[in-house]
Amino acid sequence: MGYRTIVVGTDGSITSTTARDAAIRLAKRLRARLVLVCAWGPPLLTRPMAESLVGHSLEAATRVGVEADAEMATQDPADLLLEVAERRQADLLLVGNKGMGEAKRFRLGSVPDRIAHFAPCDLLIVDTARFQTAQGRSDRLYKGIVAGTDGSPTAAEAARKAFELAMLVRAEVTLVYVGDPIVGAITLEETASGRPEGVTVHTQITEGDPAEQLIGVAEARGADLIVVGNKGIAGARRFLLGSVPNKVAHYASTDVLIAKTVDRTVEDLAPGHGGVVDVEGRKLAVYRDERGMFHALSPKCTHMGCTVDWNDAERTWDCPCHGSRFDVEGQVVRGPAAKPLALQPLGKGLDAEPGKRGRGRAKRKGMDRFVIVGASLAGGTAAAKLRREGFDGSLVLIGAEPNLPYERPPLSKSFLRGETAFEDALVEPETFYKENEIVTRLATPATSLDPARKVVQLAGGEDIPYNRLLVATGARNRRFPIPGIDLDGVLTLRTVDDALRIRSEIAPGRRAVLGGMGFIGSEVAASLRQRGVEVTVIDGAAVPLQRVLGGEVGRILEELHRDHGVRMFFNDRVAALEGPGRVERVVTANGQRLDCDFAVLGLGVEPVIDWLGTSGIEFDNGVAVDELCRTNVEGVFAAGDVANHLHPVFRRRVRVEHWQNAIKHGRAAALSMLGKGEPYRDVPWFWSDQYDQNLQYAGFHTEWDKLAVRGSLKGRDFVAFYLKDGIVLAVVGLNRGEDVRLATPLMEGRVPVDAEQLADESRDIGSLASVTARDRSPAG
Repeated sequence: MGYRTIVVGTDGSITSTTARDAAIRLAKRLRARLVLVCAWGPPLLTRPMAESLVGHSLEAATRVGVEADAEMATQDPADLLLEVAERRQADLLLVGNKGMGEAKRFRLGSVPDRIAHFAPCDLLIVDTARFQTAQGRSDRLYKGIVAGTDGSPTAAEAARKAFELAMLVRAEVTLVYVGDPIVGAITLEETASGRPEGVTVHTQITEGDPAEQLIGVAEARGADLIVVGNKGIAGARRFLLGSVPNKVAHYASTDVLIAKTVDRTVEDLAPGHGGVVDVEGRKLAVYRDERGMFHALSPKCTHMGCTVDWNDAERTWDCPCHGSRFDVEGQVVRGPAAKPLALQPLGKGLDAEPGKRGRGRAKRKGMDRFVIVGASLAGGTAAAKLRREGFDGSLVLIGAEPNLPYERPPLSKSFLRGETAFEDALVEPETFYKENEIVTRLATPATSLDPARKVVQLAGGEDIPYNRLLVATGARNRRFPIPGIDLDGVLTLRTVDDALRIRSEIAPGRRAVLGGMGFIGSEVAASLRQRGVEVTVIDGAAVPLQRVLGGEVGRILEELHRDHGVRMFFNDRVAALEGPGRVERVVTANGQRLDCDFAVLGLGVEPVIDWLGTSGIEFDNGVAVDELCRTNVEGVFAAGDVANHLHPVFRRRVRVEHWQNAIKHGRAAALSMLGKGEPYRDVPWFWSDQYDQNLQYAGFHTEWDKLAVRGSLKGRDFVAFYLKDGIVLAVVGLNRGEDVRLATPLMEGRVPVDAEQLADESRDIGSLASVTARDRSPAG
């Protein structure tokens, strides 16, 4: 969500205190700035009383790491809140539904009622009747969200905000259509298709009064938030609050988010500023440069589909869901997104001259030939980077799989569940390779390398000469001599074809046994359970991911999977697979005999380096490279899963099998091939979605002597820091992705940090590195 500034009122009443505490929780979750507003006036509220109230409120915000300040004035509460919200360019106003002070109305109080009609931004009305104290509300912001849709732009905008809030707080969304069932089914399908990846959406068609139906569905489903547009649905045209949101705001027994849906146009953008605006019925991310020309882009983040927001301070487009950042031309500045935002020309002479986007060039004249072996994520990213950096020689991309380079994370998640198409995972569309004259040799593995002749030999005997070579062959699943491993129904997951084979086995009530509970095994287990498959897991450790995350964190993941019905056997391993031609049971080393309809084995991976056996390239758990991706052989580079690279931050070689590293290492290798390289020092990062939980990890560690936990392990809302000799080596967060991102500088700077400060919620993670460095300086 683009909520960077949140305004809330406070006057000491239970209503305003509840609203204030809700605003603090939301600001903390969204990393927003909080503005506390107090309208005072004797005899009910004197200035000293107001100053004391504001001081306590600022302390409450600071205690949990929320940046806040306050404004006070002798003014009508509603007028003051509206004036501050407009002057501060707030994104969200937050009020209690009973108003402030002594409001006793059964329905919406006088203050929130007036603000609802005139708010210059989104308005969240907190139901203070349900939560008479701040302690009455769960730490989790929302679990269920209801939004109505009728296909109108107003409803579509409200649904978009419901989806993105659900993504951020890990809630489920119920879309409601009131009216004709046939039209409703089409409208609901179209609206639901716009949800970000990972958001669970239910649909419901009803008849009757739209507001009453929204309220009824929310009550029936136990939802705690209703999202409506400020112009209502079904064609409301009122200047002030539409009839539907007005009724919902007055009568709903939940919180209500009233999304401001009045459309801005490109003409509303001042030079040097940007915003998501309406252009002839399309929502576009548009930046207006100092010359008055426009840079228009798709507003959908290329990572998981959230809508980007304009960051005026940095002059970038930022994704509120996972932190991706793009420049005004749409190029990726910061991941996890790997692809640029698509250009969306406005026409009519309004468009600025676009920068280099790899959209085809004049016929190439360079004489050099660069060859990339491995049509992997790293290989495909490197090929694209070479062209975007101006390499005009011959470029050949060789791959063992029959597919163009693609991203693997969806294979165990959304693609496995049948929710996303394979085309969505492609690094670049097929047309990109043709337009940029990248020769693709797919389904053709390399068999040997002769550095003396500078030749790669392919299966079938063809020689491919090169001037510079990038090895990006990745990794493959380990295969152990387990009796019965060749039976039908015994599957692994590495490629899209593997995922399709597993997907063909999925049906509610079928039984699967999984060998291995690493990250991929955990995601597969979650995806199978979400599709109704009965899942049993065997793992050699005491808890899931014990080697990486340790017992305390691993036990939380064990509880998560058990809560979703997964049977687990730890300190055990697959000893045999049995069946007459097709697997029917799995036998473990401890003697368990587990019946199944299919089995999925995830027993680790190994780098694909056998084809380099006689090349003279140095091996060390993969291809050994320096910080510039260079091997010990002149003109040969390596990147991605196959490369064990010298890392300046961790001061050792690391081989990382994560999505983000494949992308960034591939780009770094491309720059080094062009002579533009710099030491690769990016801290590895990845995420894992399991059920409705989001796990994120940054860093690299194989051992630790201290674990500092901020938040609640039991509450599944925490960030854990793995330290060695006081240095943070890695961070893992459950439903705290922003905290993981903020902790990255701690690892980059290798600054010793006190574990108690890391665990203290009142200490801002982003400031700990600089504060600790100053405390330890000679001058300190």
